[in-house]
Amino acid sequence: MFNLIKDNKGFVSLADAMLSIFILLMVLMALNMMIDIEIPSLSEESNDFKTSQDIMEIMSSKVDGRDYTVLERITYILSENNNSIASRREVKAILDELFMVYFDDRHHYSFVETNQLNGEILSSNGDYSSSRRVNVAIRNYGNYSYKLYVF
Repeated sequence: MFNLIKDNKGFVSLADAMLSIFILLMVLMALNMMIDIEIPSLSEESNDFKTSQDIMEIMSSKVDGRDYTVLERITYILSENNNSIASRREVKAILDELFMVYFDDRHHYSFVETNQLNGEILSSNGDYSSSRRVNVAIRNYGNYSYKLYVF
């Protein structure tokens, strides 16, 4: 019978060493696989299609350290000028400039105010009624409610 307590040949020590080396190699292989996993950088520009929620989030965030968000600016312009035609034209110019940066010719949008202006389109480059896929985002600011349709 084989007696492990009085092992003079080192079989138990050898088996223990081989087991520990095997475990160490498995851990190193797992770490190596984890390093190879590609994690996208949050600072890189994404080439994916931007949904209406993405654009509306940009419009309601302070970008580049500006003092006011886009929604704050257009709400201020509309409310200070009592929703006049001149204020709507100024808002349209701001929105057209913003949407030109984020949308190419393949994507269309429609930006609508639904509370104070009763569904008036403030900026648009197409009609979403015939589109098969429409993304919608809604944000409220003050007494104004804005909807952005991307199609």
